[in-house]
Amino acid sequence: MNSVTSDLLMITGFKNIVSNAQFQLTLVSIFILFVFKLLTGNSDSLPAKLLGDFLLLITVLFLALTIISYIKKKQASPIALVMNVGVIIALIFLIITFGDSILSLFYNNAAEMVNAGGLISSLISVAYVIFIAGLLVYLIIVLRHLYFLRQGENLHLFFNTMIAMFVLASVTDHFIANGELAFISDTFFIVSIILISYNSIKISWIAFIIKREKIYLLILSIVITGLFMVNLISGSGENNYTQMIKSLSPAMSTFSTITMIYGAVYFSILFFTTLFHIPTAEAFDRKAQEVSSLQYFSKLITRVLDFNELSETVTDITLKVGRADASWIIWKKNDEFTSIASKGAGYVDTEIINSHLFEKTKWESFNSPKFFNIEKIPDQDKLSSRFKMIATSPLKTHGILKGILVSARKSGSNFNEEDKSAIATFSDYASVALENSRLLEESIEKERLEKELDVAREIQRKILPLKNPEYDGLEISSVFIPAFEVGGDYYDFFPISKSKLGLIIADVSGKGISAAFIMAEVKGIFESLSKTIEKPRDILIKANEILRNTLDNKTFVSAAYGLIDLDKDLLYLSRAGHCPVLHIRNETAEKIKPTGIGLGICDTEYFEETLEETIISLEENDTIVLYTDGITEAKDSQLNDFGERYFTEILLENRQKNAEDIANKVIREVSLFSKDHSQYDDITLLILKWKPRQSTGNGRERKKTTINGEKEWQNSKPQL
Repeated sequence: MNSVTSDLLMITGFKNIVSNAQFQLTLVSIFILFVFKLLTGNSDSLPAKLLGDFLLLITVLFLALTIISYIKKKQASPIALVMNVGVIIALIFLIITFGDSILSLFYNNAAEMVNAGGLISSLISVAYVIFIAGLLVYLIIVLRHLYFLRQGENLHLFFNTMIAMFVLASVTDHFIANGELAFISDTFFIVSIILISYNSIKISWIAFIIKREKIYLLILSIVITGLFMVNLISGSGENNYTQMIKSLSPAMSTFSTITMIYGAVYFSILFFTTLFHIPTAEAFDRKAQEVSSLQYFSKLITRVLDFNELSETVTDITLKVGRADASWIIWKKNDEFTSIASKGAGYVDTEIINSHLFEKTKWESFNSPKFFNIEKIPDQDKLSSRFKMIATSPLKTHGILKGILVSARKSGSNFNEEDKSAIATFSDYASVALENSRLLEESIEKERLEKELDVAREIQRKILPLKNPEYDGLEISSVFIPAFEVGGDYYDFFPISKSKLGLIIADVSGKGISAAFIMAEVKGIFESLSKTIEKPRDILIKANEILRNTLDNKTFVSAAYGLIDLDKDLLYLSRAGHCPVLHIRNETAEKIKPTGIGLGICDTEYFEETLEETIISLEENDTIVLYTDGITEAKDSQLNDFGERYFTEILLENRQKNAEDIANKVIREVSLFSKDHSQYDDITLLILKWKPRQSTGNGRERKKTTINGEKEWQNSKPQL
């Protein structure tokens, strides 16, 4: 499969080159050059030679542009480019060395082939020169790429001037090499050599390759320099190589010589430059690896979400940065120390070494990098790997020590200052990354909980009444404000008949989701009991019996259950440890507090003995207020309670208003009172205002009696 993919890529690359306009122009110029050679033959006329050089120059220019675009797309490494130079110069060496033998198969020598003329001779001559020109141009372009590689300044002027000198020296060497103007050709040649020497010194990319590559480059530069020098000497004589080139373009022969000089000088200087960089190569390699590791790790900070995965990456990179044989993290959680993300060391090894570290140094003292020799620790024989040196670096968050990054070496060499600096720097990065990962996990967990709370909130919304029931002569207002996303307060209405209405207000101990779930259970209990039992006292007794078996010892429910009989104008009420019920009549507010213990606290027998039921006779404009302690215990900035007294005053001041307005006034005052302090308990408020449907007489007088453990508020009517 891989070979098929490689073949497809090669075919695609070839198609891209063929479709390139520069390549197409190159083919056209080669064809024109071939036609020109076919028509002129081996003409010695000056115009023919000038035109031949011009056509060859145009062809080489298009060929150079094609090769430049190809190299840019390849984006090869410096070593690969040097290898390419080695292959090209070796190929030229083979052509010079064995070209005569190949040519002798057809002609005795190059002069015979050139003088023969004709289609075949012209075709061979043009193909030979174009092939050599292509190799020389490729060499120049590769050297150009190496020249600009890693340069910190713009050096195009120097290189372009050097190439211009190459061309001028090549052209003038043939046309004005003799006579009084010969100095011009010599001048261009000398300037070319000077620019070659100057530009060859500009080698910046050597510092950015690793030591192994530098050693490899050292060997390559010796071989390539030797090949350039051999080709320079061989190509300068009157052999078939030079005769074939001169037959089409004499200037090409000089250009070939200058190119060989350029290559020999460049790779000679490259050899010495590489040689001087060898002693510092190891230090550079390490710094490069540190920078690369930190860059890679910086990217991981935003990509890796899992804390464990990031921990593994931290210890893996620590092995490279600290040149260590093993690495792990000592993480503190709930005052316990745990080894995580161990690399190169087993669990037993890390535990033994950790114990030794904490024997020597307290946890709080690991606030800076520390180094230990553990070669002679008592449990050394128990280690599966004989570690000798340990380096520790703190992992801090906001100045608090969260963990310790440990590096271990098996060799006896100490961690030097560079090791200390590298490990300390990396541990700072790791601290930030691990904290970000932890916070991100918390954020994800929070988001998950928020979604669960959304579900719980929606469930609670459905549990509470969507609207208040409507009865002639009775105003009802209800308010529920949870302290958190969901709450443990509960209220509900149970229409029993056209003249009877059950109602409940309850408060589950605790807050949040757990209280909300218990509240849902409470709703189900009272909703089912209200359908079979009317008396509030009996309902609470049965509810306690059920909840006693389901609630744990730390949880209870306070509740007040009432039954309104509209025909008799009575409210039957029982209270299980809940807040008092307020009865507002005229300018008096009375607390109704029948005895009772919270649901789920004690067994049924004791609960029944202590539970009372009160009967309240209702008159026109009477107001019944049921509430939870979230109102009276609301706090201001000084932690003062809103209090029952202030609550009662507000109710009395607004007693003439309807139930809805009274409830709004209470909530507004509570909100203003606690505006500088967060709400910490749920708020529930029920207000019932009595509006009799018909007059019950000229007047009423209230008196309190107790029957069978129940308090009853009865009406005594005056005699007519």
